[in-house]
Amino acid sequence: MFSSLLNRRAALGRLSLSAVLALAPRLAAAQVLSNGAPAVDGAVSQPFSVEGLRDKARALAAAPYVKPPAPPTITGLTYDEYFRIRFRAEADLWKNRQPPFRAEFFPPAWLYPRPLPIYEVVAGLARPIVFDPAMFDIPGEHADVAKAWNGFSGFRLLWPLNEAGKMDEVAVFQGASYFRSLGRGQRYGLSARGLAIGAGEPNEEFPDFTAFWLERPQNNNGAIDGDAVVVHALMDSPSCSGVYSFTIRPGEDVVFDVAASIFPRTTLAKAGVAAMSSMFLFNIADPSPLQDYRTAVHDSDGLAIWTGQGEHIWRVLQNPKAHRLSSFQDENPKGFGLVQRARTLEDFGDLQARYDLRPSLWVEPLDAWGEGAVHLAELATTKETDDNIAIFWRPKDPWKAGSQVDLRYRLHWGQERFASPDARVFRTRTGADAQAGLRLFTIDLQGGALAEGLDGVAMDLQATGGEIVWKDLSPYPDEAAARVAFGVRPKAANVDLTLRLTRGDQAISETWKYLWTA
Repeated sequence: MFSSLLNRRAALGRLSLSAVLALAPRLAAAQVLSNGAPAVDGAVSQPFSVEGLRDKARALAAAPYVKPPAPPTITGLTYDEYFRIRFRAEADLWKNRQPPFRAEFFPPAWLYPRPLPIYEVVAGLARPIVFDPAMFDIPGEHADVAKAWNGFSGFRLLWPLNEAGKMDEVAVFQGASYFRSLGRGQRYGLSARGLAIGAGEPNEEFPDFTAFWLERPQNNNGAIDGDAVVVHALMDSPSCSGVYSFTIRPGEDVVFDVAASIFPRTTLAKAGVAAMSSMFLFNIADPSPLQDYRTAVHDSDGLAIWTGQGEHIWRVLQNPKAHRLSSFQDENPKGFGLVQRARTLEDFGDLQARYDLRPSLWVEPLDAWGEGAVHLAELATTKETDDNIAIFWRPKDPWKAGSQVDLRYRLHWGQERFASPDARVFRTRTGADAQAGLRLFTIDLQGGALAEGLDGVAMDLQATGGEIVWKDLSPYPDEAAARVAFGVRPKAANVDLTLRLTRGDQAISETWKYLWTA
């Protein structure tokens, strides 16, 4: 159960691909056109439109699913050897063009043996991008592996994110329907998916992006959105087909505008929209059972939800003893995401991984999504290479076979966005009073109306499955901050805890949630 999420971290790698796929200085042997696009001998351009892609996806869904042919078995490459294969800068797509986007491609090897067709779109015409092993610099002792390659397994987009004139990765698309990005000054962490089906449950289905179309970026003449690049993807799986269009705008955050059309082959009751996966191993609230010099290890420390009713929820992430699923019912959510609030080096004590620099990812629906729930899957793990956290939106009503489901949403990669204007939780601690049979909690909050002091502030504290024995609210020795402390006596195997601060009949903090399990 959930094994694919566990393996995803290894598939993506723990280091930035900007480091492990550093470009070779030598000239590429592949022929390159003056605009930077690889030449395609005998390739024929075809008219391209998003509506044409929808027609293709609709036709796929109307026919029985055809499993892709098994890719060739490629052996002889380890993890480290795969990431020593370097794409040559001279073969970059859009080299020497403005705006300064570049596209580079990944070979079909290691965990990514299946080649995918990738096209460049110019003036409404799509032309296949040639594959040539000479576009890659391969360590000499493994040069023979290229003989089995016959296409690309994915691609990355570059743009001067951190420094003018220096190209940095802003997006990677590789593996199933996974993709990832990050904000300025950050390192890769969590990943997103086009669609999840039955995520966190047995027999989870992983739809694939089976082809990509990259639109050549155009100068926008100073338009307010700044530089942007558009990527289209065709998706297919046993349960559905679909089309995704991503408009990617780099800046302080990297923002993806996503427009998708899904065509179910069968009735889909467990679709997961705007899915993402991350890693949580331990922190001060959920300490490691093993000796570790670090204070915390995680890519995200909380699930944030801005409900359709305007409530801000902060659900603390945990590394549970056993796999568990939680859901948060809502209607027309304003947004949700996995957030990294711990932002100092000393929050982690890790100079190499720099978890304090991992991005948060926020989903902003651009249409009314109706009734449904944000789902959270948490899986027990002992390794920081495992993606053991997943979230997604599941509509209340199943998607009917033969229908068309259109989705629009925006992804914000970078710092936490759309956070509560009220007091927010910045730290949770847990402990035990074994003699009294109590679980102990402290929750530290800061900001908002706490700047006015604690006069008239009350604690709305609930414990489903337990009894609150004592509670206390005290000023925290920091500006506009407070600490809530309490002891709870469990009366069930699971205790669902909820806290918010109020003044009069008004909430003045986000809603803190924690699930304690015996």
